[in-house]
Amino acid sequence: MQNRLIPSHTSFEGGGALFYTYSVIIYLYGSDSYRRHKKTQEFISEYRRKNQVIDLYGVDLGHDSVDWTRAKNFLSQPSMFVESKVLIVKDGGSVDEPEWVSALKAEIKTTKTFVIISDEDKPTKKFSFLLKDPVKSQLFDYPDGRLLESFIKKESFIRNLVFAPEAERFFFEYVQSLENRSWMLINELDKISLANFSQPITLLDLRSLVQWLPRSEVFGLAREFLGTSQVSKKLCLLEQALVQGDAPAYIFNSMAYQARSNDINLLADYDISIKSGSLEYEEALTDFAIGK
Repeated sequence: MQNRLIPSHTSFEGGGALFYTYSVIIYLYGSDSYRRHKKTQEFISEYRRKNQVIDLYGVDLGHDSVDWTRAKNFLSQPSMFVESKVLIVKDGGSVDEPEWVSALKAEIKTTKTFVIISDEDKPTKKFSFLLKDPVKSQLFDYPDGRLLESFIKKESFIRNLVFAPEAERFFFEYVQSLENRSWMLINELDKISLANFSQPITLLDLRSLVQWLPRSEVFGLAREFLGTSQVSKKLCLLEQALVQGDAPAYIFNSMAYQARSNDINLLADYDISIKSGSLEYEEALTDFAIGK
């Protein structure tokens, strides 16, 4: 009986490429570790489902580069009691030993061993064969635009979460501002799910959990900050603005862009101190609020 890891109709998420029965090396790469991990787990689950007895081995070469020898031995040893086996390799391109490269190239011609490689970076020249047929590869960059919108809707549907239109727009803009947006999206949706809000989830409810301001609002707070002479109000506005990862630099630049008169000179002096390493953005902003 022919043993297949992935059915021939299974397609890559958004990629359009098919995994056919002869594909024995599957190469997943890109900055989005969450979706790479999820795709890897799908393959493993499919393998377990199709095989009562399994032979599966995993190595993380980014954590222990010496493990490539164990992975190589696993590939070279015959399986005694199973028809096929699976090797899972994380950061496979971090080891450029000639024997390791040769061992992977040899697997392109095999029919009984499946190798799934998950790398963050694009392969170097030595591993460029991983981007060529018959190896099946897929790039996993952080989702953006329509792909991110689709991703949010899919994960929200899984958790039975429905957002009001204004809350949906706010959440999309928030997630898009995040660097490691896929993992953060999942964490945020899980928190929202546990909050057990009434559906559809309103913007007011959402903002009670998501402590973040759109950049347009940060710009407005900076303008209001510059327009008042009350220190207490300045500090309150500054606290409101300091709620997102890139906010300190963005707040400072928003103020510098809108500053007038003596504020321009003060912010220019702070900018020199920041770039020389004498001050952090948060320190400069707080000093600007108190000492003005």
